Amino acid sequence: MAPPPPSPPPVSLKVVNLLLRVLTAIFLVISVIVLTTNSVTIGSIKFHFNDVYAYRYMLAAAVIGLVYAAMQLFFTICQFATGTTNSFNYQLDFYGDKVISYLVATGSAAGFGVTKDLKDAFIALVALDSTDPVDEFFSKGYASASLLLFAFLCLAVLSVFSSLAIAKRSF
Repeated sequence: MAPPPPSPPPVSLKVVNLLLRVLTAIFLVISVIVLTTNSVTIGSIKFHFNDVYAYRYMLAAAVIGLVYAAMQLFFTICQFATGTTNSFNYQLDFYGDKVISYLVATGSAAGFGVTKDLKDAFIALVALDSTDPVDEFFSKGYASASLLLFAFLCLAVLSVFSSLAIAKRSF
């Protein structure tokens, strides 16, 4: 009987942590770009994303999440470079991941909710087809909210990892 094939090398939890932090930052950057470039002109009236309060909240959640993700990315890279950790990083990961993930999730939910409501209201007022610039405005709102949702999923997994790390840590 032939020996079993060698198993692939285990992926370090630190590498997965770094990958998820990079993905979170990428999703948040793209979400901010899509949201801030979202505008539409109807007749002589120009609507911009900041005319909708929920889109402003989405932007605030994404920017706060991006600042946190950049800070955590810096700490994670420093941890790789030096190979040392301190208890402050465990606490920051544990509490920060939870707070920021919920902030990003509520930003995403606000974006989905307001986009659906506004699109339904606009359809009730005016016949809307998929080539209309207003439909593109709403599609960009959905895209930005979806990217925030993906960032939340990454942060939620990181939150589980930070819970496991703090549970294994002895104080």
